Amino acid sequence: MENIYFEHWVFMFFIFTFIGWIHETTVESLYHRKFVNRGSLRGPYIPIYGFGGCIIILCSYPFRANGFFVFLAGMIGCTILEYFTGYLMEKLFKRQFWDYSMLKLVYKNRISLVSSLCWGFLSLFMIYMLFPFMKFLGYKVGSTFMIFFDCVMMIVFAVDILLIVKSSMKWKEIRSKLTPEQIRHAFAEKKMRLGRIFGHFTAVLNRGNEECELEETVPENGENRS
Repeated sequence: MENIYFEHWVFMFFIFTFIGWIHETTVESLYHRKFVNRGSLRGPYIPIYGFGGCIIILCSYPFRANGFFVFLAGMIGCTILEYFTGYLMEKLFKRQFWDYSMLKLVYKNRISLVSSLCWGFLSLFMIYMLFPFMKFLGYKVGSTFMIFFDCVMMIVFAVDILLIVKSSMKWKEIRSKLTPEQIRHAFAEKKMRLGRIFGHFTAVLNRGNEECELEETVPENGENRS
């Protein structure tokens, strides 16, 4: 994509995560009539919106001359992202971060027709309004500011993820399973298995060498008898 460099993509990614957080937090807070932080992390950002925004640009921008294909490409790309993101987060954290069970035409409560259509309309808004503004903003603030902003946000983002992972993992159970005796027993068992494998491998090599030596001595013995 012309004149869009790595720092632009990272800059847009974090802006999209913040916009997504504002959107979801506002909707949920109004619905529950109290402040609800919709982010799965502690900071004001929702990563799937960052990835979704970048995927919309990558998938839909080549079709910008035709609004229907912009809608279709963004809808398909973001629906696939939403499904696999939901699947991976459920496997990692053992809980569902969003649920479309209250809607019709859903698949495993991770994606729905309504959310897919919303992604399509968001693609139109992104390609024809938000993305041109983001390009203008990026060139206005300059590469130096974007690089500084990107570095700070990546550090904050990484620390936030590490804290969430640390709090989500059951460290007490892990420590109970990793006592010194269990660790020594596990190493001893691995050492024994490796010893068996090495011994078997050595025996195979010795057997092969013996067969080769036998084949070499047989012709010599035959010549001596003749």
